[in-house]
Amino acid sequence: MRVQTNPTDFGRCGCGRREYCDGSHGLSEAQWQAVQAKERAAAGLAQPQESGLTNGTGGTGGTDAA
Repeated sequence: MRVQTNPTDFGRCGCGRREYCDGSHGLSEAQWQAVQAKERAAAGLAQPQESGLTNGTGGTGGTDAA
């Protein structure tokens, strides 16, 4: 257990998902993604784009020519 090795780690989790332990290390990847999406929506933040996707105009940025 990390706390036995380093008492300053008490209350911290070693899974890397949070700075504190809230049990999220027990979630599957799909469940974790759902929690993150819900938190982003509650904060009014946009969903992150996956790499390799375009902006929906067929290009990778910029504006469409008229």
